[in-house]
Amino acid sequence: MKIVIVGNGIAGIFTAQNIRALDKEVELDIYSQEPYPYYWRIKTPELIPGKIKIKDLIVYNEDWYTNNRIDSYLGKKIVEIKPSEKELIIESGKEPVSYDKLVLALGSIPNIPSSIKNAVSMVGKGVFTLRSIDDALNIREYIKGNEVKRAIIIGGGLLGLELARQIKDCNLDTTVVEFFPRLLPRQLDTECGEMLKAEIEKMGIKVVLGAETEEILINGEVEGIKLKDGRIFKSEIVLIQAGIRPTIDIAKDAGINTNRGIVVNQFLETSMEDIFALGDCIEYNNQIYGIIPACVEQSKILASYILGKEKIKYSGTTPKNTLKIVGINLTSIGQINPPEEESGAWEILRKADKKDCCYQKIVLKDNKLKGAILFGESKNLSFVSQNMNKEINKDMMKELLELYIWRCPSCGWEYDETEMEVLFKDLAADFKCVGCGGSKDEFIKN
Repeated sequence: MKIVIVGNGIAGIFTAQNIRALDKEVELDIYSQEPYPYYWRIKTPELIPGKIKIKDLIVYNEDWYTNNRIDSYLGKKIVEIKPSEKELIIESGKEPVSYDKLVLALGSIPNIPSSIKNAVSMVGKGVFTLRSIDDALNIREYIKGNEVKRAIIIGGGLLGLELARQIKDCNLDTTVVEFFPRLLPRQLDTECGEMLKAEIEKMGIKVVLGAETEEILINGEVEGIKLKDGRIFKSEIVLIQAGIRPTIDIAKDAGINTNRGIVVNQFLETSMEDIFALGDCIEYNNQIYGIIPACVEQSKILASYILGKEKIKYSGTTPKNTLKIVGINLTSIGQINPPEEESGAWEILRKADKKDCCYQKIVLKDNKLKGAILFGESKNLSFVSQNMNKEINKDMMKELLELYIWRCPSCGWEYDETEMEVLFKDLAADFKCVGCGGSKDEFIKN
């Protein structure tokens, strides 16, 4: 059997790795439009200020493919799928590529909002997105070759903020413009978002929230942006990191069922026989994930199923991000902003230490762990990861977070840190007991 994987990102490479682990003999080919072996995409912004070189990004070099008996075809763009013939057409290729089973790991491309005037027409001419090594190199060359002094990043998500940090390290005046009223709207709540904003601003990066970009200002070249509220920000380069769009065109053209993404079932099968898809390009149960844990989970399920081994059903992936964002440890997992209409059904334990830039939030429902934010503090990461959706002891969770009740020995009034906005240690030195006016120093930790 010959399995062909289109896409050399994390979804494609993990699928190949899992297939080879289960079957040493199956013929396995990978085709990639990019000319590079599998690399760590999230670190590509560091190429812009020259902190790293391309070789530093490579995770699996050519020897890895050879040792695992995987034939890799880099710099080969697939332009057409012929499901009835079970063939692929390569751009400028003389012969079609045959397959028995086809895996589409096509990934995604950066989204450029069509509502932003001049954005599309100025791509590569002062407007850029960042997704690949070549994107980073193009940005670096443009900055060097055009005497760029000011930069605007549209998008305050994970990639947008990391990109802003690297652009700032190029000694550019850097501004992040975010549509939502807080940074990382999918990963953080309002309070933690404010803490992150403060840390980013300490780095000298300006942050503008609740701002919808209306137009890229041009006069032969990029001059800045105009917001819908009329404000204008000047810059010589604009970097758009406003989410992703699944790559679906060649699947759609082949008659494969697509919506926002390539539609798949619980076994990652598409609507065409012997054609599978996973990763950023798919839509499962009306949802697009676009996160690394989903790619990893899907690759295991697909590898087993495509080889006719264990049939494990995919039922979605709990959103999880664990990484360093602008140098600060962050884990965001599960439901971190419970619906307001269900407020009575949820319990929240939170600890905000703004002096040390640490924020921990635990979200419970029916005594089960449903979500968490660990910002600037990672010691509870293992516990949280292992106990998601499991029943946990609330008192034990308070101990892990080091949340305490402080009691006044004179009148018995209690300061419960789980219900207060400020930790007891961060209260002013002249804080007085609400019950009797006693000194803060007299309180006892329970």
